[in-house]
Amino acid sequence: MSRLHVTLVRCFFVFCASLFLTSLVPLCGAQFKATDNFNRADGTVGLGWSTWGNGAQISGNQLATFGAPSIAGGIARKLDVTFPLKFSFDFSTEAPPDGGWEVGFNSATANAQGPSNTSEFGVEQASGGRAVCVFFQTSGGQSSQCVAVVSGQRDYTAKAHISAVVNADFSTKVTVKYNDGLSPATVTIKTPPPAGALTSPQGSLLLLGNINASFGPHFFDNFVLSLM
Repeated sequence: MSRLHVTLVRCFFVFCASLFLTSLVPLCGAQFKATDNFNRADGTVGLGWSTWGNGAQISGNQLATFGAPSIAGGIARKLDVTFPLKFSFDFSTEAPPDGGWEVGFNSATANAQGPSNTSEFGVEQASGGRAVCVFFQTSGGQSSQCVAVVSGQRDYTAKAHISAVVNADFSTKVTVKYNDGLSPATVTIKTPPPAGALTSPQGSLLLLGNINASFGPHFFDNFVLSLM
């Protein structure tokens, strides 16, 4: 069975409630987790997700997103978050040299490209062998910051597992497990706090998709987001 699942768990390991919600609202002493395994019939994404850019659909119990020049493609839904948080997903692409991913938080609009991106904060990578970047808002508008490629990074040629922690100061730690049989099996990429970043939600949308000109498709699976 497929569903977007949001779980509320009280601290000290006491289970409190399991709810199907469209937003994450932080409460004192509580922790939230949202998941989507995309295990449903091929076609429209459903479960409250809308599409942006060149779009997306369910295909083979995965989310297939489609890239295009200047607009890329993916999905969005209302899901307010606070920081710190962590997220993870499985990722693969039919265009490894130009196959990458993006996650944006607290966006005003479902648009994930360049200056028109209204996310409060987000993390992106254009392909496995390219830099991990963060994007954010400043007093002068949208901005981004990238870090150098680390040893062992490579294009996504198998279904990789990507996990990340976003701290309250917007520093991040991204871990990639490539699952391609090559060495190193895993790399970790860290980004420092971005200079001049505003910690102010621009809206309430969560964005998930690719940032690519190539059509792909670029696939996502087993998406998990939780507040820390």
